[in-house]
Formats: sequence, C-alpha cells, structure tokens
Amino acid sequence: MLPGTLSDARVFAPMLADAAMPRRTIRHGDMTGQPDARALARSLLAEAPARFIPVGFSLGAIVALEMAAMAPERIGAMVLIAANGRDVPVEDHAARRAAAETDPTAFVDGLWPRSVAPGRQSDTALRALMTDMARSVPAGTLLRQTEVALTRSDKRPLLSTMTMPVLVLGGAHDQIAPPVLQQELADGLPRATLRIAEAAGHFLPLECPDFCARALAEWLAPTTADPYHPPICHGGPCD
Repeated sequence: MLPGTLSDARVFAPMLADAAMPRRTIRHGDMTGQPDARALARSLLAEAPARFIPVGFSLGAIVALEMAAMAPERIGAMVLIAANGRDVPVEDHAARRAAAETDPTAFVDGLWPRSVAPGRQSDTALRALMTDMARSVPAGTLLRQTEVALTRSDKRPLLSTMTMPVLVLGGAHDQIAPPVLQQELADGLPRATLRIAEAAGHFLPLECPDFCARALAEWLAPTTADPYHPPICHGGPCD
C-alpha cells in the first residue's frame, strides 16, 4: 500500500476495513525518505516480496508506475488510484518547489478545495484527518515528496509494455488527477479495468471507501487459472 503526498496508512484504512481479501498479506510502504522517483521506487522494491501487487494512491500510484517500469517481472498486478501517468512540465517545477516550502498544514489547506468532491467540502472530520496525516510525517517529507513528483518520467510511452492486470480507480470530481487521466491510463494499459466513483474527488479512498473496497475485492478475487489475472468488474457510483 503506497499512500500519497503527506498521507500515511490511514488513507487506506476505511477501504481495507471493508474489503474482503482473505489470504492477502497487507504491507505499507514508506513514502517519506527518498529524494527522487527512481530512488523511492528502488527502495520500495528492495523491501517488497519477490512478486507483489502495489496499490498506489496519488503519488503512491506514480511510484507504482515507476516500479512497474523498472521491474515489471516483480509486479503481479497493480492498482492505481487517482493516478497520473504524465510527467510535470519543467515550467511548473519552480512553483511546485515554492509551494513545498510551506508548512504541511498550510499545504493541505491550500489544496483542500481541489482535494474532495463538492459534497464533501464541509466535511470537517475528513479535513481534520488529512491535516493530522500531514502533521505526522517526518520533517522534510513534503520537500522530498515534491522532488519525487517532479523527477518522475512520462510513463505513457511505456504503458503498452505493462502487461500485468491493472485496476484504475478515479473520482469523477477529481481536480488534481481528473478522469481524463484515468481514462488515458486505462486506454494505454493492455489489461486495465477502469472504475470511476461518481461522488468522489481526489481522495476517493476516504470519500468513497465502500466503492474502493468493492472494486478492489472483486478485482482481486482469485481464479483457478491465474491468481494474478483478476476478473473484470463492473460497478456504479460511490454509495
């Protein structure tokens, strides 16, 4: 489980609590200590089993794609939540680095209007959780995670080579990684299943944990032929 910027294992907790995944070992990756995308991917690969399924949210999904590009033989399948397969334009780097110099709490406050769906804008408990996660990360994490985001490469030319099954989850109201980016990934990945939560924004694991849990559990349901070849699942809006 790979959380996003200024997030920790709590971003996945409601989803995992609802997901029926017997015989699955859950591990949480450390997304806080490396200075660039490849270094973080290498560090996570070094700690992971020989073959595993990365489940990445936001920055975690970006790093999951990095791992799939570096060591595709290690990736049995992959889950990308609120992902972005593109790189960051060079002209945007300075502004992103300047924003990373702010206090993590102020950073979350600034992103809040774009982080959740309109119907969750007044959700004080969700905002408090996001703020507490940001306060809990080690010092310097925001700067390092910003560099991870800025040093990633454009994965679109490589998507066709990532032949493992991939579940792509997105929020219909996501302003940070909008549905068009999820569709782009699903179109480029040979064995992708796309699910969009109609009532969610960027933080769909916390906004719509039931939706994410169902999608993940159904997609991971084992088959007798191939445990890393999950069945296609179909679903509707977040409920």
